[in-house]
Amino acid sequence: MKSCCLTALLCGCYLLGGPGARAAQGPRPAVVSASPDSALVRLTAAQVNAEYLQHLATVRWRYRPGQPPGWASPATDDRGWLLADPSFHKGEGPPGWRGTGCFRLRLVLDSALLGQPLGLHILHEGASEIYLDGRRLGRYGTVGPSAQTTRGFFPHNRTLFFVLTTPGPHLLAIRYAKFDHWAKLYAGFDLWAAAAERLTMYKVQKARDDMFYLTVVVGTAVLAFLHFFLFLFYRSQRANLYYSLYLGAAAGTQLSQYLVLTLTGERARWAAQLGYEAGTVLSCVLLLTFIYAVCHARLSRPWLGLLGLAGTIQVALWLTQAPLKRWAPLPVLTGIFLLAWLDMLRVLGRALRQGQSAVGLVALGVGSTMLVNVFVFYDSFHLWDSEDPFAVVQQLIMQSGFLLLPVCTSLYLARDFATTRRDLEMQLEQVHALSDQTQRQEAERQRLIRAQNEQLESTVQVRTEEIRQQNRLLATQKAEITQHAEALRMLDVAKSRFFANITHEFRTPLTLILGPTGQILAESQEPGTRQLCGLVQRNAQRLLRLINQLLDLSKLEGSNLTLEPISADLVPFVRGLLGAFESLAQQRGIAASFTADPAEFVADFDPDKLEKIVYNLLSNAFKFTPRAGQVAVRLYQPAADDAWVSLEVRDTGCGIMAAQLPHVFDRFYQADSSETREQEGTGIGLALAKELAELHGGTIALASEPGVGTTATVRLPVRRVAAPAGALPPSPEPAVELGHEPAAATAAEAALVLIIEDNADVRAFVRAALAAHYHVLEAVNGEQGVALAREHVPDLVLTDVMMPRLDGHGVCRALRADERTNHIPVVMLTARTDAASKLDGLHSGADAYLTKPFSTPELLATIDNLLRGRQYLREAYHRGLAAHAAPGLLSMEQTFLARVRAVVEQHLDDEEFNVETLGREVGLGRTQLHRKLKALLCQAPGDFIRLVRLQRAQELLASNVGTVAEIAYQVGYSNPANFSTSFSRHYGYSPSEARKHTTPPE
Repeated sequence: MKSCCLTALLCGCYLLGGPGARAAQGPRPAVVSASPDSALVRLTAAQVNAEYLQHLATVRWRYRPGQPPGWASPATDDRGWLLADPSFHKGEGPPGWRGTGCFRLRLVLDSALLGQPLGLHILHEGASEIYLDGRRLGRYGTVGPSAQTTRGFFPHNRTLFFVLTTPGPHLLAIRYAKFDHWAKLYAGFDLWAAAAERLTMYKVQKARDDMFYLTVVVGTAVLAFLHFFLFLFYRSQRANLYYSLYLGAAAGTQLSQYLVLTLTGERARWAAQLGYEAGTVLSCVLLLTFIYAVCHARLSRPWLGLLGLAGTIQVALWLTQAPLKRWAPLPVLTGIFLLAWLDMLRVLGRALRQGQSAVGLVALGVGSTMLVNVFVFYDSFHLWDSEDPFAVVQQLIMQSGFLLLPVCTSLYLARDFATTRRDLEMQLEQVHALSDQTQRQEAERQRLIRAQNEQLESTVQVRTEEIRQQNRLLATQKAEITQHAEALRMLDVAKSRFFANITHEFRTPLTLILGPTGQILAESQEPGTRQLCGLVQRNAQRLLRLINQLLDLSKLEGSNLTLEPISADLVPFVRGLLGAFESLAQQRGIAASFTADPAEFVADFDPDKLEKIVYNLLSNAFKFTPRAGQVAVRLYQPAADDAWVSLEVRDTGCGIMAAQLPHVFDRFYQADSSETREQEGTGIGLALAKELAELHGGTIALASEPGVGTTATVRLPVRRVAAPAGALPPSPEPAVELGHEPAAATAAEAALVLIIEDNADVRAFVRAALAAHYHVLEAVNGEQGVALAREHVPDLVLTDVMMPRLDGHGVCRALRADERTNHIPVVMLTARTDAASKLDGLHSGADAYLTKPFSTPELLATIDNLLRGRQYLREAYHRGLAAHAAPGLLSMEQTFLARVRAVVEQHLDDEEFNVETLGREVGLGRTQLHRKLKALLCQAPGDFIRLVRLQRAQELLASNVGTVAEIAYQVGYSNPANFSTSFSRHYGYSPSEARKHTTPPE
């Protein structure tokens, strides 16, 4: 057993006997009579029935590389073929050998062999096809022209039987292929002939010899598990761990050798041989580690690393397929492993001298293994019959001898375990004695403590009763407070829900106000009409700002408003906000100024929330400043304090009385609450500004003097950890021009848009905005909208979120789950503006999300962009259709197109296959299938079927698998002339020219 002997042991055996004493892989050959030209062999009855098989690969065969025509036919004249030896090594093949070739040999039989069952036994690492007199006798593996198409096969114990009734000559032809996947020097094939009965006996003998390997594998594996479990129960004995790992590696190595001898697949045998080479190295290192452990010696890491490096080099040399005789480092590696072997003996000898007599068992096992390798396995002194290297007695002695090392070592470990156990039992008895003494002392101490505890318990009980009475009183008070707090919380929740719901309801009529007014302003040139519409639009936008402030307050109360900071320059941001009031300042004659120190200041802030803070402060400043007054904005950093930045808004207005200053940040508070006040307001702006400033982690303060003016100061912490952003132009007023309108299309070209909206006015407004550009369908609820989408398959769906029966999220999920509608883009219209609502819409499958009120140009631009994007995807897929790919499409759409293509390819040769059959196979009606394919591919179903047929025809023509007419019938054309016309019109060349227009694979 080579795995148990280790690489070190093998190196010692190599020096004594050498690997040349090992038996060959195949059966022992015998001399056969051959003709002078070595392409004709005569088999006699004495040769065929001899003890040893007749070797037919020792003579030269007729040979030609590749696969010449008629290579297996007896009628082929092979006198011009080369004479070559079929048994050759890598790099020494016959002339012209490139991995495949044909070999021919003629056999002449004695009359005594006629009608007698004969057999052939072949051994090779490649693949072969064997013919006798033009009839295939068998094949092993797959013979191909390249390494990719050839699958090697090791015909272990495989025999081909035949009976000949004429003396001959008989032609034996073999087509053989071998590419360098298997790291061995041998590259040709060996062939033996014998009587069928003799070959059967040989197979039985080989199977029996192979089974001897499993004896050591099973025995070693059982011992490995035993010692590993011993280590698990007694972890301080690490020698058990090292030994179990060594035995496991040894068993794996021997199992790899057994697999090399019995497996038939080329790559599997290569992997098994690699396992064997690596296992021998690992076994050597683990055995050396175990020997050091049991001898209580310290194994130096450099020495262990040197062994590992030598083993790695050995495996690498094997992987590079370098011939053994060319291994320049081989003497060095042999010396390193021999030193490891001698070092192992040195450590064992030192342990014996130091009185570790039990180590003698380990030494006995190592020495016996060495003797078995020298006298039995390698037969260095030629003690066994050289004609029968795998005799039963030799196998039994060899395998039993290899088990001596595991058995002796296991006996040593068992003895060591028993000794350790006895020592532990003695120590345990001493511990028990000490424990009894300690328990007596502890009992006395516990008695004293118990007496003290009884005295303390009486005192604690009195105090506990007093505390219990106090707790009952506190619990009653807490219940009352909790009840009042819950009532206040429910009232606060109801109030917040009311504000949220009422503001959401305001957005729908605001949509119907801002939308038509914006459209009138864009289309009307009459001054009076434009003035009135401008008045309506400004007040609707002001109402929208108030609604947004109420929403922000409700979110702040519910802790649902979070910061979304970015890193940007504060100076241009604040200057831009002040610039929005420039026209108002000019109209009222107010001098507005802005200063910044420093001129550039980058910090983290939420632009939306900071905009609301500054906008409210500026709005109040301009509102309460009379004509010819001043409003000054200053952005600065306090001296010696780089952790804060201050924003100051100062005006020369009427000011606020000192008694009113503490209340100006209260919600809905107004300094002048009389019905005759000069300035209008709601008392929301400053309260919201204070809440948003505190959300940033800052503060806001107000200083005022009646008749002089008011100064508002916002202090914000300086942070620079957010992601950087570009320029942030402020937008206190909603933008109107957001994109271009789509060009008006003809009635036939216009896309079909489905509007799902429960509000009749909003539905009418959207229909009027879209009617000039698209065909429009309408639905009053989600269920009706889904039904219309499935029936008409529109190009785009525009849906509201809050609707009866089925909301917008349900509409999205229903459309995405249906194969007929999962490709349709969906735009959501809703009054909910928070980020969570937008994320819910996008997660449910929406492609765009517009909040009410929305502008008509924004809606038209969004729809146009989505439809244009789908058109780009259709064109991209149509360009890549020949490559069977769908770039950029969703996985559900790819699955649908793959299924449609698979149905067409299944009926490719059916000339009656049409669009109705295709729709029935994929579960769609003719109209639904037509709109679905037009939406995904911009192609009708009939054109798609024809394209698939022509693509398949082009592949078959390029492969030259048949005539043009045959291929036309294969792809469903009943008339080859029609096929040629369609093919030429599509590809620009005739079918007969397809092969030369096809780029050969690299």
